[in-house]
Order: sequence, then structure tokens, then C-alpha cells
Amino acid sequence: MHSELRTNLEAIRAAQASPLEIGFVETKMPRVRLFWADKSVARAPLSYEPGIAVIVSGEKIGYFEDRRISYGPGQYLAVGLPVFFECETFASKEAPLIGIFLSMDPVELRTLARELATHDPATLSPRTGLGIEPLTMPEPFRDAVTRLTRHVLNAAEAAVLGPDTVKEIFFHALQDRHGRVLLSQTHGNRPEARIAHVLRELEKTPEVIADVESLAHAAGMSTASLHRHFKAVTGLSPLQYQKRKRLMQAKSLLTFGNLGVAETARAVGYASAAQFSRDFSAYFGTPPSRAELYPYPV
Repeated sequence: MHSELRTNLEAIRAAQASPLEIGFVETKMPRVRLFWADKSVARAPLSYEPGIAVIVSGEKIGYFEDRRISYGPGQYLAVGLPVFFECETFASKEAPLIGIFLSMDPVELRTLARELATHDPATLSPRTGLGIEPLTMPEPFRDAVTRLTRHVLNAAEAAVLGPDTVKEIFFHALQDRHGRVLLSQTHGNRPEARIAHVLRELEKTPEVIADVESLAHAAGMSTASLHRHFKAVTGLSPLQYQKRKRLMQAKSLLTFGNLGVAETARAVGYASAAQFSRDFSAYFGTPPSRAELYPYPV
């Protein structure tokens, strides 16, 4: 892996007031975050907003239903839709996980996509699926990420040069194969863009289970169309997705939030702790009272 890129990321981490073994922190630049781990992290709930995750060292494996997504040094993950899944991290002090996550405002991403389309019209595949694809960083992409890490280390560069370098990185991602999954958010009339809107709406009230009719109205689709395209994108029906997300959030609260079972049930919107326990046990194969304690996922 590119030595300067790793050196810069290690310097960014070292600049933290108290660099913990595992962390996910903001940098001097908005929408640019560093993540790391000095030890392996067992499979645990994790959410990703749309953006780009670059891995410099270490390895991660994401699990979404029957999909297994592995990515490591020299790769980046293009996330086209808001997703909530489970992730496993492989790292040690000798070979830590080090990476950087970039997010971009959907409006800015649409503007960039329109600018790009005037010179290089991109064709989206008929189905972009879940919107998570690990890719090898091409040289121009890697050079831009390296420059970005230099900017983060310098306040003036972060403010003046940083935004254009972030834009350049997304420019390269939009031109990359599968990285074009990010375009699915920029085409407002495509089903993926409408489902992305629905997923963002669900994030606003995670403890509430929305009915299919309400979601269809928010997406400007018929209920049948919403159900079909939602399942094509996420692999689940709208109600299955919401129930799964609610249980994943509950597991995160139980393992990281020091909440009891009844408190957790209420926090994720269950009126009955008994029903919550039944659903949790059916999904994870263990009762919520015995949820395994994990280190914080990154």
C-alpha cells in the first residue's frame, strides 16, 4: 500500500487527543472521517451512509443477508445507498485497520454527475443492487486520496484545497465500474434514487415502523412498484428491512449502550418487551439478555 498515504493517516490518528485502540473520528474537513482498529472486532452492527470508504491496511468483511463483502488494503467501498448491516474487522497492532471515509451531499453529487455527463455520458446498469461494491483504487484515485490526507494535516490546505480534492475523488469514483453505483442517487427518476430517498426518510424515525402505503407515497410509487424495487435494492421487503434494522439497532444498544432488555425494546419502538425478545431470539439465535459484548465497530 502507498507508504505516504498510510504515513499521513497514522499522523492524523496520532494528532487525536487520546487515540483509542478503536475509533471513528471527524477530521479538520467536513465529511472526511478517519477510522482505525488495533485489534480484530467480531461481527457487529454497523451503518454506512452513502459515500466512499478507503482501506489502507487491515481487512473488513460486511454481511448483508446472503451477501459477503470483503475489502482490504488498496481497495475502496462505494456505498450508493444508506445501509445497515453487520461487519467484521481483522486487525492487530502490527497490522492495524486504517482507513478514511468520505461522504458527499446528494445535491453536490448530482451537480458533479451532471457536469461529468456533459463530457462523458455514463450508462447505469438496469439494476445497481444494494449499492456496495469493493473496488481497487486506480492510480489517479489513490493520488487524490493521498493529497487529501496531506490537506487534513494542514488547516489552511484543508480549508482551501480540501473541498476540490474531495470532489476529484468522487469524480474518479463516478467514472469507475461499479463505483458508478453512486450515480443511482443522482438520477431522481430511477427506482434506486427513489428508494434511497425512502431509506433516508426511515433514518429520521428509526423507532417507527412505517406502512408500505406511506413509503410508496414518499417515493412517488405505487405500493406494488415500491415493494418490487425496494426488494431489488435491499434484498428485503420494506417491512422486513425495517424489522431487521430495528433488531440490528437493538443489538447495538445492548452491546454498546449498557441498556437493559426492556429499555432497549422501548428505544427501538417495541411496545412489548416479550415480543421484542421473541423477535430478537428468532433473528440472532440468542435471547437479548445474552447479547455478546463486542468492542465498538468501525
